[in-house]
Amino acid sequence: MTSRLQNRRDIASAWTSANPTLAAGEMGLETDTSKFKLGDGVTAWNSLAYAYTAGAAGAQGTTGTQGTTGTQGIQGTTGLQGTEGVQGITGAQGLTGSQGTQGVQGTEGLQGTIGSQGTQGLQGLTGAQGTTGTQGLTGTQGISGADILGTNNTWTGANNFTTSVTGLVLDATTTTSSRGVGYMGIPQSAAATTGSYTLVAADAGEHIYSTATRTVTIPANGSVAYPIGTTVVFIAATGTTVTIAITTDTLILAGTGTTGSRTLAAFGIATAVKITSTSWIISGNGLT
Repeated sequence: MTSRLQNRRDIASAWTSANPTLAAGEMGLETDTSKFKLGDGVTAWNSLAYAYTAGAAGAQGTTGTQGTTGTQGIQGTTGLQGTEGVQGITGAQGLTGSQGTQGVQGTEGLQGTIGSQGTQGLQGLTGAQGTTGTQGLTGTQGISGADILGTNNTWTGANNFTTSVTGLVLDATTTTSSRGVGYMGIPQSAAATTGSYTLVAADAGEHIYSTATRTVTIPANGSVAYPIGTTVVFIAATGTTVTIAITTDTLILAGTGTTGSRTLAAFGIATAVKITSTSWIISGNGLT
């Protein structure tokens, strides 16, 4: 029998207002966002990073397309002359939206006399209940636990599934978004690859690709408060020179300790890491 633990929970605004300090390993759930945090016994709620968000569950929707297979049951609705065909319409109410309208197409088969076939069609519509099974797909979030180390815990989440994970979920990489557990790549920023550009919060943990000579600026902490440890990668394409600038904060060249803007040559790659609230360190190939 699977064990269940009941954890502290409240809406996001209530957590922010109370700003409690969770005990080490204690979980606090935001019931209106499906996010949670794990305490360390020292850090207050508003300073803790989220341990999990449910955004990855979007893939479950693809399983819902299996419900379209239920359209095969529509052929059975040719027996709408029987009262049993009316039951087929009731089955359409059990479906979410468009599947119900497919039941209306079944009314074209009014001449059908085999009402029993219509009831078989109802069974096909009942297949829409398979969408409930997509909650099981949410368990793929547990697969991400392959990147987590620590002690075994069992958690029953907002999506009503239970799965065993090991240890703590990875911390978020910015104050506005987080990477899924097990995320191993360095995604490319959605920013344009030409023209002057100033980093935004969503660029944290991504690489900035430049295909034309330009200046890319790291904003001051007062403009974008990246958390310490934020990493941004810069890549220059062929025939491209990129100036990596910073506003009022400090950009330090690794190995020399000199500060100020840096130049990245064509085919160069450089990595900048935020080490204090107002300073970054940068290193790389082709960087001067």
